[in-house]
Amino acid sequence: MRTIFVTIICLLTFIGSLHAQDAKTNRIKEIRAAYADAKKKIDQNGKNGKSPKDMSVEVNNVLDEEADITENTVTNFYFDESVDEEDLVNKKLYFISEYCTAHGNTRYCEMLFNPKDGKLMFSYMKGETDAGFVVESRYYFDANGRLVEQKHNTPNSWTDENSEKEKAQKLVNWFDMVNSNDRITPLQGHDVFLDSPAKNAIIKDIRSHYAKAKEKIDKNDKSDHQRDVHITIHDMGDNWPPRTTDINFYFEETMYGDDVKDICYFISQHRRSMSFDNYEEYLFEPGSKNLIFFYSRSREEGEQFEHRFYFDKEGRCIEAKTEDEETDYGHGAKWEAADLLTVFQNIMEP
Repeated sequence: MRTIFVTIICLLTFIGSLHAQDAKTNRIKEIRAAYADAKKKIDQNGKNGKSPKDMSVEVNNVLDEEADITENTVTNFYFDESVDEEDLVNKKLYFISEYCTAHGNTRYCEMLFNPKDGKLMFSYMKGETDAGFVVESRYYFDANGRLVEQKHNTPNSWTDENSEKEKAQKLVNWFDMVNSNDRITPLQGHDVFLDSPAKNAIIKDIRSHYAKAKEKIDKNDKSDHQRDVHITIHDMGDNWPPRTTDINFYFEETMYGDDVKDICYFISQHRRSMSFDNYEEYLFEPGSKNLIFFYSRSREEGEQFEHRFYFDKEGRCIEAKTEDEETDYGHGAKWEAADLLTVFQNIMEP
């Protein structure tokens, strides 16, 4: 009797393993089919008269000035769009690719997502050192995000299941923050101090900072050791005119408290389509996160508007040059600046 019982248990275990193997095989086939579909969609992105739907983030940084080590990372996001009843554009991410170079080392990554629920389905990484050592890894996940298979060309893998999930979540957070329909940073209050007795001196100082920032940007753009972040978004187009958004962050290493940090000193943002053209600049106090100047130029339906707001170190608006009779004295600009800085800080986190 005991022998029969053991035999039944072994048989059930064997059958269970067969079912598990079949489930894994089917899941991998499903992932490969979804991967092929995503690649076809990416290949057709922006073709056949349709507007592209993608976002790229390029980060240029200096890792070690003495050793002349710079890093360049380009991350590409591909998404589908839908418009809800409130005319809010919702974006569903389905694929990310990333290429990074630093000191002769390279790393290429791909991540495939289920566009319906945003779950990571597959990730791939290939890295190569300047000495020619190659590392290659693949991870397959089930519908609940559990690992069902991993493949490595060497036991000395640079990644594992957890690191891939963490990286995927970080990149998804970037995408969601940049494309959020809501404000992502709380902003408390907004003071106006237009009759400041020191206004003229502060504005003169701000203009000097602006000129120096522009000089640094020009020098940075011509240098082989750049410190900047560029975000480009192509979206809309099915029912509305195609739209392009370019956001540029310029930063430098600065002592912030007791630490050396990458501090953004200037942001430009350019949004345009067939129906509008909006350009904005944000200047920050050197070595801090305080917005001291905002400029915008917009053109829509044949009309053009310009706005300038100057702020003191306490964040109070001390000068407003605008054609709008009902101005917010830079409150919206401060809020947008805070959101953009939050995006920048998240991108620069290791």
